[in-house]
Amino acid sequence: MGPRKKVRLQKDFEELIRLTQGRTSLIKFDHRGKPPIYYKFTITLTGLKLDGDRAVQTGLHQFELKLGSYYPSEPPDVTWLTPIFHPNIRGQAVCHSQQWSPAWSLADFVIELGDMIRMDKFNVKSPLDRKSATWADKNRQHFPVDERSLRPPEVRISIRPRPKS
Repeated sequence: MGPRKKVRLQKDFEELIRLTQGRTSLIKFDHRGKPPIYYKFTITLTGLKLDGDRAVQTGLHQFELKLGSYYPSEPPDVTWLTPIFHPNIRGQAVCHSQQWSPAWSLADFVIELGDMIRMDKFNVKSPLDRKSATWADKNRQHFPVDERSLRPPEVRISIRPRPKS
């Protein structure tokens, strides 16, 4: 592994740590490698899964990310580990909504997966799960199913003039 790739992997790892700080009720992860090339995430956002033929809410989601030898030129390999009902996730396969770009950080990618969990991002025109796509298209008014997000809270800065003495 070259020095540039090691730096990139280390920066991704550090950004993921910042993403989880103070938010372990929403997102946790385990990792392997120095710097890490394998992650297992546990996300506690409300999403959907099938119970028989019904979509029901579920609050626990797990997936693995493996960073291959061509990362970041190629996207992480995502393996979904828990049941989920989403147009762009079927079984273990995930088709994220945007074209991968090496400029994306791993944290950006995980935030997008979080948006997919809560049904804030989905594409019914190119689904992996047609049943979910049909259902989602008819039930758009109910989304997102969780108002919380993995996106870091915004920092607002206001500048006020000093009071005259």
